[in-house]
Amino acid sequence: MNEKFPYGYDVNAYIDKAFEQMKADFPWAKREMIAENTNLGIEKMDGEYQYVSYHSQYDGTLKAYKEDVDCEEFLRRLACGHDWELERANPVKDRIDVEATNTCSGDWYLESYQIRKHQLGGYSAHVTAGNRSAGGSRTFFIPASYFKLSWEEFLDKYLDLVSPGSFYVSRADLERDPRIKEFLGF
Repeated sequence: MNEKFPYGYDVNAYIDKAFEQMKADFPWAKREMIAENTNLGIEKMDGEYQYVSYHSQYDGTLKAYKEDVDCEEFLRRLACGHDWELERANPVKDRIDVEATNTCSGDWYLESYQIRKHQLGGYSAHVTAGNRSAGGSRTFFIPASYFKLSWEEFLDKYLDLVSPGSFYVSRADLERDPRIKEFLGF
């Protein structure tokens, strides 16, 4: 072991550490979200251990590619990108629709913007937007640490997470509706 690999060379030790970090903000998370849904690992390449990502090849095999990252970045990569698994593990129990001042940008329309409360705890924002031929939805889970802040600090962090665009909900929209503050427990 060395400084680059403080937990050894078994990727499961890093999955455990990443899961600890993830669990702090998403208490309902399960370790399997990382363990079963990662394409990252540690392998010996050219005589040295490396952080790697795996990519499928045309013949169905996986090929390892070196990732030039440190331990902290490797842990962050393991922990991020599990929104779908978080959503599936923690169904919605209540929601409120948020009214936006500006719902159109060019030919794109904000169809729905909801703040959701989940059965196992936690909150998310769910945004649906599109035009006549394209569109989609996205869920943004709000980290538990945000709820330890004041309302004003919460809004700052929240708007970094769910950035207001030309047709998304703005800070003024969130501040205008008192239901939102109450719904989120402030």
